[in-house]
Order: sequence, then C-alpha cells, then structure tokens
Amino acid sequence: MASLNSQPISTAEAAWQRFGVYRASHQAELLTISTGWPALDHLLPGDGYPVGAVTELLVECPGIGEVSLLLHALSNQLCTHPSRRLAIIDPPPALNAPALIQLGIDCRNVPFIACRNDGERVWCVEQMSTAGEFVAFVVWGDTLDTTALRRLQLAAEKAVCPVFVYRHLYRATERSPAALRLAVTAHLVDGHLHQRLKVVKCRGPAGARIDSLMIADGKPWRLPSEQRDLSSCMRASNEQWSEEHCDVAGSAFSTLGTR
Repeated sequence: MASLNSQPISTAEAAWQRFGVYRASHQAELLTISTGWPALDHLLPGDGYPVGAVTELLVECPGIGEVSLLLHALSNQLCTHPSRRLAIIDPPPALNAPALIQLGIDCRNVPFIACRNDGERVWCVEQMSTAGEFVAFVVWGDTLDTTALRRLQLAAEKAVCPVFVYRHLYRATERSPAALRLAVTAHLVDGHLHQRLKVVKCRGPAGARIDSLMIADGKPWRLPSEQRDLSSCMRASNEQWSEEHCDVAGSAFSTLGTR
C-alpha cells in the first residue's frame, strides 16, 4: 500500500479537505456568489460569499450599513433565479423594506419570519432548506450556539445556498463552524461613518481587511425624517439589537467599484 508521502500533492490535499483542512498559502476551490462589491470579492476566497455554507457577519453596532453588505448579492441572486425566494429570519424591528425595493428585490419573494427563540430560527431554516427553492437565508441570532450553527451549516449544504447569520462583534472570540466570518466595525470621521471589514475566518488566509468605507449619502431609501445619532449608536454597541435609533437597513456603502 502506497504511503501518504508517495501520493501526489493534489491527492493528499483532497484528503485533507474532506476533514475541513485547507492550505493557508492558497485559496481552496470554493463555490461562491459575488458580493456585488469587486473590492470585497477580491478579499475573499473564491471571490465571493461561499455557497452551501454559513457566513457570519459580526457587527459592532446596528445601523452601520451591515445589511448593505448583502443587498447587492441577494438582489443578483433573485434576478438570476426569479422563481426562488429569499428568507429573512427574525430581523430587527428597524429593518427597512424600502432598502430592499430600491435594489430591485421583490418583497413578494421575501418571506419575513418571526421566531421566539434560537430553536425556532434553526428549525425554520432546516425545514425550508429541503424545498430547494431559496437563494439564501438571512438569520439574526446573536445567541446561537455552536450546535445551532452546525445545524445551519448542514441546512446550507442541503439547500446548496448561503446562510448568513448576524451576530454581535464580541462573538468573534468564540469558536464557530462558519466557513466565513466577517467583522464589521465603524468610526466617525468629520461626521461621516467609515466602516472597516476584517476577515476573521475563511477557507484560506484570513486577516485581510478593507478600511475607510464610507456610507453613501442621498440614497432614496434613507428616510430624511429619521436623523439618527450615530455617536450614541456607537456608544450603545454592547446593548440589544433593537435600539430604536439604529435603523439596520438605513445606510448603504459607497461604491467600491463597477458592479
């Protein structure tokens, strides 16, 4: 029987990847969808969000454009697969439907599902994943534990679509089975909100980041009557997700490149 040392490198790597082990020196071959932001695509293994896997978005404070990270990708997926749906699981009360409409997302194909606890959130995704009719699942679940995230990973594999999970930034110190983890932070510069995206974990080299992303002004779906106190929002980063002054989908990133 040939030893592992006598096998071709490609054969050995294929065996490692069955157990979730990848080389840090190069990006593993991944099935992905474009994020809609070329600069962010360039940052991620496979040039996009992984399909059939969980992506965690670890947010410092609600209302810093975190939903905008997904809107272009989700809109493109719905346009590509018009017969399929996008499931939104337990979004914060401040989620702004006009933000979805502005980017061409037909809300009639976007069921919003309210849940009472993490068990119901995971159960909903598991049940819908068997239908094979969804382009993605977006879940807000700050208290989801490792077992729940593993169940979501299995559901993503079954549905062959991405599952996005929003959690608080302090969860970054915890272990997670998610294939991709992005930390989303922000700071005020001259009254403008700038974001920083950092790759906390990925199937490939982690640690890359994008600095100085600025929320674009003048978006039609930014309600002018709602002038949020961004400084207060930043100070409240450790409070609950349902802050009344933080409109989760009330902001959008400025253009990073040609979409």
